Amino acid sequence: MSLRCSGLYLSQFRHTSPHLLASGDGKKGATIVGDVYIHPSAKVHLTAKIGPNVSISANARIGAGARLISCIILDDVEIMENAVVIHSIVGWKSTVGKWSRVQGEGDHNAKLGITILGEAVDVEDEVVVTNSIVLPNKTLNASVQDEIIL
Repeated sequence: MSLRCSGLYLSQFRHTSPHLLASGDGKKGATIVGDVYIHPSAKVHLTAKIGPNVSISANARIGAGARLISCIILDDVEIMENAVVIHSIVGWKSTVGKWSRVQGEGDHNAKLGITILGEAVDVEDEVVVTNSIVLPNKTLNASVQDEIIL
């Protein structure tokens, strides 16, 4: 429900506080699609494509070629080059490695319809995490699907 609520808040901001939403066409900054909030302290590479329904918190770093769709990126997260995050919540101080993919199906009614990474989770390069919940302080060096990692 967090992703659904975040999307509703972002669409409300379009009407009540449009100055809070990011914009960009890929020339001077990242390409922004739909409703996206980027905290002023976050660093987003100009070749990244963000949105729709994305919230990026303080001190997050989004690398070159990254693609974020319908996700919440919390404080101090690093999304490395060419990583993809879809229908997911990425916890504080987590890292998503190069060419990695963190995704959920987006089915809010399913038991594991999204992916949630807890605090300080490290997804290594070229790892795919699908429809999973990962508790804090874990390192993922192999792909996982439909799992709860304690």
